[in-house]
Amino acid sequence: MTTFRQFLTVSPIEQPTIDQYAGQVSAEIADMWRTHGAGFVGDGFFRAVDPARAAQMLQGVVGFPEKSTVLFTTGLGDVVFHTNGAFLMIKFRYGVIDLVPTGTSFGELAAMIERPENRGPVFEWDPYPEVVASRPEGMPAFEQCYGYVPILAMGGRPAAENLQLSGLYEHIAVIARMAGMPQLRGFLPAPTS
Repeated sequence: MTTFRQFLTVSPIEQPTIDQYAGQVSAEIADMWRTHGAGFVGDGFFRAVDPARAAQMLQGVVGFPEKSTVLFTTGLGDVVFHTNGAFLMIKFRYGVIDLVPTGTSFGELAAMIERPENRGPVFEWDPYPEVVASRPEGMPAFEQCYGYVPILAMGGRPAAENLQLSGLYEHIAVIARMAGMPQLRGFLPAPTS
């Protein structure tokens, strides 16, 4: 069973939701939902989400493949999802989808997420830590994120002063509407071991 060393539960994930999605994901993921529910992982950059809530909020915005399950979001509006035995990360701000290396188990993905040294090179979180440390609002609330204004696809610059606090799902919808769906870029960079 995969458990996180640090996890702040925001809400439980109801058993009917776990039952609905259990056939699409590994037993480890269903165990995570039972054990932790939805909430902040470690330092809060990653958030384990209720898959039914995420599907509802992203319906009509993101065209996920059939039997896809949203697992995590980030403080920068990224989405990690599972489909057909693979994990993918949509980095809406850059308009890209990165594949987690083939054969990566959920336990290995969870370990990648927990390691602070992976934040920059693998998950491209800069300048997020600078913004969290310097702004009075600090870390975004569970369904909030920092997003570039204007969005990068519309000429925004990827600088800390251009990040503004916004609703997570609203920010994703704005990017999808204005810039279109992100495109496959390749594999995530190799994590630090």
